[in-house]
Amino acid sequence: MTRKLNKTLRSYSGWIIIVITTVMVLFPFFWMLSTSFKRESEVFRIPPSFIPESISAENYEFALTKTQVPRFFINSVINVAGTLAVSLLFASLAAYSISRFKFRGKIAYLGIILLSQLMPITTLIVPLYISLGSMRLLNNRVALIIVYSAIQIPIGTWLLLGYLNTIPRELDEAARIDGCTNFLILLRIIMPLSKPGLMAVGITTAIFVWQELILAMTFNSMDSNRPLMAGVSASIGRAGIRWGQMNATGIIACIPIIIIFIFCQRYLIKGLTGGAIKG
Repeated sequence: MTRKLNKTLRSYSGWIIIVITTVMVLFPFFWMLSTSFKRESEVFRIPPSFIPESISAENYEFALTKTQVPRFFINSVINVAGTLAVSLLFASLAAYSISRFKFRGKIAYLGIILLSQLMPITTLIVPLYISLGSMRLLNNRVALIIVYSAIQIPIGTWLLLGYLNTIPRELDEAARIDGCTNFLILLRIIMPLSKPGLMAVGITTAIFVWQELILAMTFNSMDSNRPLMAGVSASIGRAGIRWGQMNATGIIACIPIIIIFIFCQRYLIKGLTGGAIKG
């Protein structure tokens, strides 16, 4: 009887912890969503209301029509697309060469890739700023794409390497007998079979680029080139903080990430765990 009671208590305690954790995680998003539909007078009301008394879309209308949020949004999309193209290309080439070929210094190369991820991004800001300034790339979208790609290529290489190691080498040998070169093997065989791994790298890269703030604020001082996060952050000190409009902009910024997780979650999980079990 005691054993059964303890098992029941453990079961209920687990569910209680899950519910409390879920509420703690989702409550900030719920509050942001609720505030985005409130009028300015209701935002500062005491005691605060969890649900708007009268739902209003004026904050979204102001953010989309009277601010540069649409331009910032487009800049973020361009940064994500450019970084994805560069990162996936070079990460797939690097992972394929490491997985399929033997060359001198291979272990050292892998160690360097891993050690490069131990350095905080903040320590790279000054040398990167000087280097980009000498190349006249400051206030340029190309600068951010280059920096983001340099950060994400090592991560993408490691993620893809574990996945490529699970693909049988016999497929490469059969294709080579049929006359395929190494590049054609990568393009026609390895890449299609590595779709979950590529999706995982693409998702993690897109999320990083979309929400990154420090580098975007440092290397871009012009509103015309700022991505969404940096543009919104830079506009706070100019006209004060309008909490309703700020939360509406936050919801707009969250929508692409939510869509990615809804439609690509299974690819992300499969891609991240694909190299855990070989065979």
